[in-house]
Amino acid sequence: MLSEIISANINAPVIVIFGGSPIRREEVLKLIESIEIEITAYGVLSEEEGLEMLQTLPHVNLVLIGGRYTTDQRFRIKNFLIKLMPKALITEPGWDYPYNNDNIKEDVIKKLAATKL
Repeated sequence: MLSEIISANINAPVIVIFGGSPIRREEVLKLIESIEIEITAYGVLSEEEGLEMLQTLPHVNLVLIGGRYTTDQRFRIKNFLIKLMPKALITEPGWDYPYNNDNIKEDVIKKLAATKL
């Protein structure tokens, strides 16, 4: 199963996707891959795995927090980001906007464009 997309461009935006299902992780990564810009994306399946991943990366442009995460988990992830990567943006499908692939893709594109400002 697909768990990451690594761009050859070292300056490509970096996304970390917090999810809970290997099948949905692959679907979201393929959705991200369909965006017509080079992107590096890592899909993780738990809060712990995601926080460990964030510590290994030199920068992250965007963090996607999937629908299965609780309010407490979201709070911990966001607090971690504020301390470690305060410029990283967050997208929360199902919380910030209705959960569907078109909305996810639209928000990811919009937020990645905002990180270039």
